Amino acid sequence: MESSSRLQRVHTAIIGAGHAGVECAWALRAAGVEGEVALFGAEIHAPYERPPLSKALLTGVTSSERIALRADSAYEKSRVVVVAGDPVVSIDTAAHTLSTRSGRTVSYEHCVMATGASARGIAEVAGEQVYSVRSLDDAHRLRDALRPGVRLLVIGAGYLGLEAACSARKLGADVLVLEQGGSVMAGKVSDATAMRIGAMHHEAGIQIRHGAAVAQWERTGTGWRAQLSDGSALDADLVLVSIGAIAETALAEAAGLTCRDGIVVDECCRTSAPDVYAIGDCASAFRGELQRHARIESVQNALMQARTAAAAIAGKSPPAPRPPTFWSEQHGRRLQMAGLVDSSKPCRDELLPTAKGWLVERYQQGRLAAIEAVDSPVEFIKSVPRIGSPESVA
Repeated sequence: MESSSRLQRVHTAIIGAGHAGVECAWALRAAGVEGEVALFGAEIHAPYERPPLSKALLTGVTSSERIALRADSAYEKSRVVVVAGDPVVSIDTAAHTLSTRSGRTVSYEHCVMATGASARGIAEVAGEQVYSVRSLDDAHRLRDALRPGVRLLVIGAGYLGLEAACSARKLGADVLVLEQGGSVMAGKVSDATAMRIGAMHHEAGIQIRHGAAVAQWERTGTGWRAQLSDGSALDADLVLVSIGAIAETALAEAAGLTCRDGIVVDECCRTSAPDVYAIGDCASAFRGELQRHARIESVQNALMQARTAAAAIAGKSPPAPRPPTFWSEQHGRRLQMAGLVDSSKPCRDELLPTAKGWLVERYQQGRLAAIEAVDSPVEFIKSVPRIGSPESVA
């Protein structure tokens, strides 16, 4: 969907066409940038939303057309050039140029890295009948393989693994989730929420085995066999690996940018190279709540960093910081979270029932560090502004 075949020079080159990249392009226009803006995407697809991949798209409730981030006509109207299927392969930060796989060289005034993150894999289990859900093609491939009675083994009980497990179960698959930790979404939610959501999966017929470590993988005639460290073995037709993501930093590292579990950026999303920014899942920014640099994988964070980088490029004031928010949908119930909990420090959780679900307030070092809510959107919205406030003493 490229709108200019002779692209040679741009005001801002955005590398990555996900939520962060597309939002940055629109934020630049909103900030008054008139120069050429180009989005370089590795995929041939028009930019699309990623949260539905493990949910509505996987179950077939929605389609790839309906999860497009913008209509094709919107890019032309906003004068945003989309270069799809021709990924950037190198950046010369001194010369302010980038090169793409097809051999195109483009000079830029500003460059924004929005390269995202890729699924963390397991070397011993790969190839046929092994899946991840990070891209539209991934979701379509898994959807085509799922059918009633198929045995799906999900490795990892994080948000994405559990969402995909729910979707697979709705499609009639027999689902077993293996998790090395002692709870679902370990370290991401309170014990109260983890226990309740774990019970939902059990009620839906999804098995979850905690403390499970795979000692060896074997190919079988129909799929894969996982030999567990306790001596037991599990056979599956399909394996979904969902054990986290790795920031896509190879391009940045080759260009000499400072990277530590992500591309290191300052409060304005500037990298260590002049006129180069990084936003979204690939960016590691200092988080005052944690007192360290960290990557935040959430759509809201991607949008905020996109607007922050655009403001810096346009010479405008950055948007006011807000607590990061996250959400997940499992078995028709919506989990919303805001704030960050430092796993290295004690945390006191207060469980509060609501009309349709519950709210958990999470306190650390005398302040409200985070909240989580299930089927309680009003309570969630009211509680978000309180994050960071001192803990009340009875």
